Amino acid sequence: MRFFYLLLLPLLLALPARAQSVARLDVANGFRGLTFGSPLTEALHLNLVQDKGDEKIYERLDEQLRVGSFTAARIHYKFFRGQFAAVTIIVKGAADAQKVRPTFEALYGPGRLQGFSCKWQGALVALSCASLADDQTILAMSSVPLAAQMQQAKVPVGTTKLKTKQK
Repeated sequence: MRFFYLLLLPLLLALPARAQSVARLDVANGFRGLTFGSPLTEALHLNLVQDKGDEKIYERLDEQLRVGSFTAARIHYKFFRGQFAAVTIIVKGAADAQKVRPTFEALYGPGRLQGFSCKWQGALVALSCASLADDQTILAMSSVPLAAQMQQAKVPVGTTKLKTKQK
């Protein structure tokens, strides 16, 4: 029985470490000094890339594309109703794409694997890393509260998300 507890102990000790790693997402609560929820006026040197009404996507004109151990092809900043809601990092090229997930696992611990993506879920921030091919990876970091608001805004007027049971 003691042997069983000795085997179980490292697993139990690892759980708080993983939670602590994911908690780092919430502590940062943003990207490159821009906190999620910040108004558009706090983001400097932005160029509008796409306008979908309440949702607008920008790129920084002076963006440094180096992120940790890899270089991004593009970095997009999404604003919802004038608030910083998400950042999407697009990585191309096999050499850089293969470095993305290990970089974020080192920061936030092992993510939850779902198909071709890996996800980290904090209370305030969600992060997903999707490998579309051996040479392309897309990383998306978003504000959990603003993502919920964006989702709610997409529900057509006069409907609810409640499901009714069919007879």
